[in-house]
Amino acid sequence: MRKTKDTSLEVAAADIARAGAADAAPATTPAMMAHYRRHLRLNHAETDLLAMPGFAILGPHLTADPHADPFIIQFSNPLRPTGAVAYLTLRDGAVEWRYASPWIRYARCPIVHDPVLMQWLDGLFAAFYLEADLPASLNDALEMLGPWDRVRWVRTNLFEGGRSGETLTEEIDLWVYDLSGTEPLEQFLSWISKGLDKDGKHFRYTACCEGDKDNTFYFLRYGKREAMAFPAGQPKPLRYLAGIANSILQPDYELRRFRDKKLGKDGILMPLAPQEWEALATAYGPMAVETRFSPIHRHIETPNGRRRAVSP
Repeated sequence: MRKTKDTSLEVAAADIARAGAADAAPATTPAMMAHYRRHLRLNHAETDLLAMPGFAILGPHLTADPHADPFIIQFSNPLRPTGAVAYLTLRDGAVEWRYASPWIRYARCPIVHDPVLMQWLDGLFAAFYLEADLPASLNDALEMLGPWDRVRWVRTNLFEGGRSGETLTEEIDLWVYDLSGTEPLEQFLSWISKGLDKDGKHFRYTACCEGDKDNTFYFLRYGKREAMAFPAGQPKPLRYLAGIANSILQPDYELRRFRDKKLGKDGILMPLAPQEWEALATAYGPMAVETRFSPIHRHIETPNGRRRAVSP
């Protein structure tokens, strides 16, 4: 059984690698760079800091002189001065990415040919582009966010391990909520809301307290579905709360547990929609997906131990 699963993963990874190698060209277009350059000029700006949900925590920073020729956009992270730096520019009318350590100057910075890294960088620029609310190529920019969104991100980073730890480490805590965390449970619920993106407006939660703060309970709602959560006294309060959240998110979304010893991660993956779980199952097989991402069910405590709750 394990041998079959591993073989299917290797075949899928090989197919994706071949597809990427055959089309290793930036999705960023010269027109998009021209629109962004005009945006910087009109705003008399040479820097930009990304505040889009899902990116702000990573601290990406953009620097560019819109009047310089050639026009070069530099991406860095002021929170990690020793981290890698990326450059976006045009060479002979074609878009070119460069990526290396910060102490390597642009002229000696290697050109990016790796399709996985290129997709990741295109998605980063697309986030700045969309946040500037530039109208042209909007649909293309939305599509380019793929490496930062759900299925493509999961396939690239949690199945194939297609990116180096340099960029993956900066995102893993955003996409997988650590079960060993000690933050208030409200932070976990806020993380779920952000993970739902545009549907986050349908997810609401209220913390209620009777007497001691340790006895806080929660009223959860997604659309018209509601549930009460009483994590106090639960042996695994975060996992319990995830199960309760799943009971109202489904069938629209589902949270699952992700464990990977190599990454040193045991947590809950950002919510995925049924069609997204189906896309992963189609690529790798249902068994491989359930092995990597185990379902989280709603349980209740009884005198005889835990049992799965039955929906009314």
